[in-house]
Amino acid sequence: MSNTCQIAYLNLFLIFLSSFASSNLSDNAMMKVKRLIVSLCCFVLALFSTGTYAEKIPVNKNWEDTLGVRSLSSSPTLLKEGNILLILSGEVLENLSIAITTEDRRQVCLELANVTVDMEYVIPVDMLPSGGYYITVMQGTNYVIGYFRVD
Repeated sequence: MSNTCQIAYLNLFLIFLSSFASSNLSDNAMMKVKRLIVSLCCFVLALFSTGTYAEKIPVNKNWEDTLGVRSLSSSPTLLKEGNILLILSGEVLENLSIAITTEDRRQVCLELANVTVDMEYVIPVDMLPSGGYYITVMQGTNYVIGYFRVD
């Protein structure tokens, strides 16, 4: 659900709740209404809470698969989860060069890393200014280039 839609539903809910506050109710009824309001607020927060889900970063790649099985790929997978980039692989990848550049190709990050099968290589991007970025993962002549945005 989009943020605009969530805000509209939340505004309608608050208007509904304010009608209870302006009515003349006994103390006992008012306590019940307060409990109802708190319960509904908890429900609405749980319903509209925005979970962070990893989204796959679309890539251009020139990666020679070394696994020898068509259904498996040795090229790394790039994911963005909130303000974190993740690099995953189906095999051990050693001596990776990981570069993050702005849209005008200014380099903002360069790392050398190893990625194993059972680990996600994490790159925090929360300190980057808002905008579009490229991530390039290289191993020898193999490369994967992805584009992501920081909001």
